[in-house]
Amino acid sequence: MIAAALLCFLVLAVYFDSFDAGWQFDDKPNILNNRYIHLRDLKPESLVQTLFTQPTNPNEIGDNLYRPISFLTLAINWYFGKDKVLGYHIINLLIHCLATTFLFIAILNIFQTPNVKEKFNRNRYVIAFLSTALWAINPIQTQAVTYIVQRMASLAAMFYILSLLCYIKCRLSSSSPHRIFFLLGCALSFLLGLGSKENAAMLPVSLMLIELTCFQRFNWRWGDGKKYYSGSVIAGGVIIIVFGVWFFNSNIFNSLLNSYQHRPFTFSERLLTEPRILIFYLSQIFFPLPGRLSIEHDVPLSISLFQPWTTLPAILLTVLLIGLGISQLRKRPTIALALLFFFINHIIESTVLPLELIFEHRNYLPSMFLFLPIAAGLQWFYDDCVSKKRLLIAGALAGLAAAVIVCLGVGTFVRNLAWATELSLWRDAMK
Repeated sequence: MIAAALLCFLVLAVYFDSFDAGWQFDDKPNILNNRYIHLRDLKPESLVQTLFTQPTNPNEIGDNLYRPISFLTLAINWYFGKDKVLGYHIINLLIHCLATTFLFIAILNIFQTPNVKEKFNRNRYVIAFLSTALWAINPIQTQAVTYIVQRMASLAAMFYILSLLCYIKCRLSSSSPHRIFFLLGCALSFLLGLGSKENAAMLPVSLMLIELTCFQRFNWRWGDGKKYYSGSVIAGGVIIIVFGVWFFNSNIFNSLLNSYQHRPFTFSERLLTEPRILIFYLSQIFFPLPGRLSIEHDVPLSISLFQPWTTLPAILLTVLLIGLGISQLRKRPTIALALLFFFINHIIESTVLPLELIFEHRNYLPSMFLFLPIAAGLQWFYDDCVSKKRLLIAGALAGLAAAVIVCLGVGTFVRNLAWATELSLWRDAMK
């Protein structure tokens, strides 16, 4: 497919200067000092050993699997290239190209679903290309692509979007063998994604979102569906209350609180701070100047709803955006998909778990559909200008889209320079 090949060419062009970027940060415990992925042969027992590696204790083999697919690929990289970074960057870029291709094809198939095809089917190739390009060459993705160990994030996202694609293909197919084939592909991709990084666990929720935005019809009026709505609200409320009581009275909650002892923030401080970070992520995605990106961000903790003062506005804006997504499920499914997919796939890393507060690579998966309504809106505006003979404005819109792609590509190229060495990366963070 020419469009997919062109997308991969754009990716290669903007990441061309990343092939000699050095080892950074978590690369050392996970790869350089992790002797159980330092393969000397490709015997089955050696490959199986890599699946149980523990980066927190690289001198011992664990009893449980920890991101086995990611470590298997890193181990194979080590076998062929040892500590030479070139091979790792080539595989990382290949994963990014595959994720880009799967995203492009997934968007094309979304435009064939019942709720979307009547609105965008005629211009689906242009919209899918523009939406995917704006995601693929966005400078914020450099942390998931150029940072070698964050192959875990990009690999999980690649399998995640492939699983979504298989599900959509399954739902669109009229042949039982094809449905079974794509359903098995969906399940297998899900397992491979989970084996790459744990945030792939949100896939079932994303599949429900795809079902709601792309396939389900919301044709009833309030009077017709009053009992359904009332029952759903009551059932949902009961589930939330039961889950809340169980969670806050279980050992899970206590162990979660205890794990915060090793962090410079409390459970409540993290919950209050994360909405500000989510809004900051969105600002980075839509205004990704290289100077706004960093391996470290100085984020003041929110210690109450009013300290700092941006805490409450950020919480309200987050709720507003989620509410906007829910409200558009029927009329504007692309807006609903973009917004709700973003927040759903930040649940694991941006809510209660005591992880570091902020990392840009966490946006690699959640941002996949964010540019879809923007691309669709630009295409609609362009078609409207052409139909009304406003050719100058139409030409300006096409030029603007091309200029944005060029600027994003240049921004990514420049941002990769910061990843060249450990010294350059930390100088950039200090600046």
